[in-house]
Amino acid sequence: MRKYIGKYIFLFLTCLFIGVAVYLFIEMTSEKEQGQRQTLMNRVAHELTQADTDDIEGKLSSIVSSTDFAAEYGNSNVPSDITFVRPEEEEGSYSEVVGADYIWSIREDGEIKGFLVFSFEDDSKTGTIVLCEAVVVICFLVSSAFFLYIDRKVILPFNRLSEYPERIAKNTDSAMLPESRNRYFGKYIWGMNMLRDRLSGETKKLRRLEKEQLTLVSTIAHGIKTPVANIKLYSEAIKSGLYRDDGIPDAKDSEVADKIAKNADDITELLKELLDSASGSVVVFEPHVEAFYPGELEDFIRTEYDNRLSVLRIPYSIDIRSNVLIESDKEGLERILTQLVENAVKYGDGTGIRIVTDKNDDGYTFTVSNKGSRIPESEMPYVFRSFWRGSNAEDTEGNGLGLYEAKLIAGKLGGDISVRYLEETKETEFEVFLPL
Repeated sequence: MRKYIGKYIFLFLTCLFIGVAVYLFIEMTSEKEQGQRQTLMNRVAHELTQADTDDIEGKLSSIVSSTDFAAEYGNSNVPSDITFVRPEEEEGSYSEVVGADYIWSIREDGEIKGFLVFSFEDDSKTGTIVLCEAVVVICFLVSSAFFLYIDRKVILPFNRLSEYPERIAKNTDSAMLPESRNRYFGKYIWGMNMLRDRLSGETKKLRRLEKEQLTLVSTIAHGIKTPVANIKLYSEAIKSGLYRDDGIPDAKDSEVADKIAKNADDITELLKELLDSASGSVVVFEPHVEAFYPGELEDFIRTEYDNRLSVLRIPYSIDIRSNVLIESDKEGLERILTQLVENAVKYGDGTGIRIVTDKNDDGYTFTVSNKGSRIPESEMPYVFRSFWRGSNAEDTEGNGLGLYEAKLIAGKLGGDISVRYLEETKETEFEVFLPL
């Protein structure tokens, strides 16, 4: 939510600005009205000052009845009552005059003849300000509620979903997004799952074609190797004079034989490069070293497998025994662990998967263990070969590249992967080692 605090601050400041603007507008309007009232009261007081003392009440009545104050000053600025109070009147009335808001003294020769008391309708300025400020507060609350709704129903779910394209880009076997009734993202989730299935299918098809290509290249290469080796043997025989009647090597024959042998060696080297290129192009990986904690790998695995293993009812545990900073390629380690966990899901018996990370004096270790279909001891040396599949994988879908890829990435990170069968726990354990 901290990413969105800025917009709430902006909303608050906007509403505050509106509130202050409304307040200033009302104050300006009130000051204008006050000026009109002051002008009206000054006019009435000035006219009464020139009237005879005994006839002030009559003069006041004449002014009020003969003057259209509303037309000149506005209805809101017309007094509801104008009263003249003489000083000699009873104390009660005099006290009321002293406490009034609008009073004007009428003087003659420096002496007070009396007081003009102007009464207006209740001033609605305070009520108007309160009403306007209440409207501003309500608008702020409604806008905040709207933003919170958008955050919870749109932005936060989308932030979680936005990580999925990157996940399937790294691993097309990523778990499918859980179906949702969210009206905003239901179709998006359906589309992403369909894209994931499509990419997964295309990847499997590509792997199959790559295997066929590598098989074809290997067959051709090995088919060429035999005649090339024979050619080289013949060149050695010619160079030794084996085919001459006298059995004595000839200088010219030796020169030709050397050229034939060199060409045979060149062909052999090209075949080796062709095989290495065909095999190496299957997996593309270039390390990008960064600092991270093993706990980040745990977050990745839980995000990737929590829902999937829950649906499959396969319990699993992650034990971070030493959460110290690692200098390596996090994405590469994620790819390795994904392959190992995928194998544990495919070939395990569903009783559980254990993932442990630790550190010792030599380096870091990451182990994935599970019970289930055991790899025969005789096949252990071959499990990391490209496109190789063990006898225990006949009924399980796969392409024989997962462990090969994991081994290649571990090697590029300066480490290695080993596999062993634990007799005491009846588990197959894969261990990834990265040196310090």
